[in-house]
Amino acid sequence: EAPADPAVKPVAAWINQFARTLKTCRLYHANNPTVVKFREELADALTRLIDAHGPITCRFSADDILYGDASLYPARSRDDNLALPFHRDGVRGLTFQPGVTRRELDALIDALMLVTGQIQADDDLVTLLWQANLKSIEVDYVPAEGDVGASVTEESGALMPWPTAAAQAPEPAEASGTDAATVGGPDGGSRSDDWTTGDFVVEIEAGFAELDAMAPTEIERFRGEFSAEHEVPLMTTALAIAHAFLDAGIDPEDREELARFVPRMLRLALGEGSWLEAREALSLLRECGSEGSVESLTQELFQPISIAATVEQLDRQDARQVAEFVALAEAMGEPGAEWLNLVLAESQHRITRKVISEALTRICREQPERIAPWLADSRWYVVRNAVQILGWIGGDPISGMLRGVLHHADPRVRHEVVTALGTVEPAIARPMLIELLSGADSRLFCAILAKLGSGRDGSTARMLVGYLQSTTFEQRPDEEKRAIYNALSATGTDDVLPELELELVKGNWMTRGLETHRAAIARCIARIGTPRARALLERGAESKRATVRAACADVLKRLHD
Repeated sequence: EAPADPAVKPVAAWINQFARTLKTCRLYHANNPTVVKFREELADALTRLIDAHGPITCRFSADDILYGDASLYPARSRDDNLALPFHRDGVRGLTFQPGVTRRELDALIDALMLVTGQIQADDDLVTLLWQANLKSIEVDYVPAEGDVGASVTEESGALMPWPTAAAQAPEPAEASGTDAATVGGPDGGSRSDDWTTGDFVVEIEAGFAELDAMAPTEIERFRGEFSAEHEVPLMTTALAIAHAFLDAGIDPEDREELARFVPRMLRLALGEGSWLEAREALSLLRECGSEGSVESLTQELFQPISIAATVEQLDRQDARQVAEFVALAEAMGEPGAEWLNLVLAESQHRITRKVISEALTRICREQPERIAPWLADSRWYVVRNAVQILGWIGGDPISGMLRGVLHHADPRVRHEVVTALGTVEPAIARPMLIELLSGADSRLFCAILAKLGSGRDGSTARMLVGYLQSTTFEQRPDEEKRAIYNALSATGTDDVLPELELELVKGNWMTRGLETHRAAIARCIARIGTPRARALLERGAESKRATVRAACADVLKRLHD
């Protein structure tokens, strides 16, 4: 068996990409960014294909596209028969030569869309491709009947001889004006106005038999096409008609009429949660030059009843559909961010809130102050969402807005503020975090100390030593003690070593329960890691007090290991 041509798979992939591009061009306007992107990618893919495999020749049958003997795109249905328009108009093959340009490929797509559109084209595909002057795309086609007839000379005789008849030739026609050619041929056979009689009757009967045999299949095909047409959403059909109407070269009066109709389509799409169609309708409305209608619609969308209806639709949809809604909001321009915030405040679905919050982070990254109004909302979860978005934006500019909610009544908001301050420069965030320590519960207290432990700072370390020296330290929960030890290890400097040495050796030989505290202090000193800290541990390892000596020796042993 001969080895398969290595070009078959890449050519088949390009033909499938060509089919997807053609479907996209039928769905959207020619200037739509998606259409432009698909056409560019198709041209780039063809260039790479030709560079790798040389000239590419595709043949067309009635229901398939072939590369050599390999099937590339067999027809799945009448609507999905890419080869049919080529074969129907006599095109039997296309050869793409090196150097094919984006213009030539666009001309091929435009010609194919024209001959397959709902409006009947005046020219066939061969004529359109000839007019496009495709220098790098060779077209192999079947000559038309006129071309065949023009090549027949007088000496070659008629293309089809008159049939003979066994019967006696009829009498010459009377002088009543009847033409003899209509009742008899030159050899005596009979002939009607549109068909030659005689032996050709067999072909007519065969044709009827073929129609009878094809009838069940064609009836089923018709029913399938009828059902498929009625399954297309009404909004998609209406948008296609509106685009066709706008592209037909309408006058200003018709454009105004269309601008009055499109808002109804847009409201219908919004009510159904069809965000992609709504974005197309919005684009169509702007193309009609009706910015006033867009502004009026924006105010309508911000009404509480409209927000509730939008949220109801979104909370039933998946992440992909929510992303389509975000794209619609971004297409609205500056009011879109406020619309997203209003929807975010009402949504009860986690996926919806996540996708919208990420979108607001991206939209407001250069202008975080656009989030500030939502920090004053009376609903704690709205404020928390706004703080979370500011934290994702990050940077020093958000610190002023975070200060406004530093002492918010709800602890969940304060906890989110601590998280957001982690993205701010420590010198700016540290005073605010220390201010939050007052009255913080254990969870918030530990979170704040974790943020404060982001780098060495003498003032923070002295504050933490104050916690150690407090008479209430032993009454603190274990998680708070651990948070203080860890933060002190991360922020401590040589300035606090004297106080830590006192903590290491405090008490006397009769004092109980300090072993754990001494071990933690020894670890803090070791993590400070300076020569003075190491010298302090070495002195402790020689202490006469067994508990001090054991704590320091254990830490030094770990350092050596």
